[in-house]
Amino acid sequence: MSSTTTQILKWNMKSDYVETCNCDYGCPCNFNGFPTYGSCQTLILFHIRSGSYDDTTLDGLDFITALSWPKAIHEGNGTAQLFITKKANEEQRQALINIVSGQAKGDGPFALFAGTFKYFVEPQFVDINVNIDGKKSSFSVPDVMEVQVESFTNPVTGEEQDTKVQLPKGFIWKLAEAAKSKIMRITTPSLNFDHSGQNAYYSVVDYKGP
Repeated sequence: MSSTTTQILKWNMKSDYVETCNCDYGCPCNFNGFPTYGSCQTLILFHIRSGSYDDTTLDGLDFITALSWPKAIHEGNGTAQLFITKKANEEQRQALINIVSGQAKGDGPFALFAGTFKYFVEPQFVDINVNIDGKKSSFSVPDVMEVQVESFTNPVTGEEQDTKVQLPKGFIWKLAEAAKSKIMRITTPSLNFDHSGQNAYYSVVDYKGP
């Protein structure tokens, strides 16, 4: 590994955050660390509103983390794959790899989760289609994955529910809008699952390091 990938540089990232997972609504991992069905599988989009890694700008870039653990996250043996927009140049790609792999340290989930993975699948540079609309956001990678998020609604009136979860000490997000996935699926040689109709969150997150 070259010195350019191991040197710890200052970075920051403010992003729209769209999370989907296999847990029931609300995701108990956020509260007691253990998933609804024993394992954890998640697709998460980051749309960077503004950010930088040293003197490399990250504004406007999109990336997706596809993650899977056989048990609770903290019990390890996970698999991680990173999908980065093709729009990123070489410096931006390496910056995002350094951040998401935990090499760049800092707050947020990246450095904390890094130690829970047994397998890091080679990053992919792909077309990412993104629509940011709060609890109605969506994202996809053609022929690889698709996610559509929707609000909870009153079963009688059809009125949308304004549901928020606040975690003052949360390290991923501190305030998020709770939602559900209308579609949530991925098909790759390493990760293959469909958890449509399960938990989702939308938030705006702000991380920095080291």
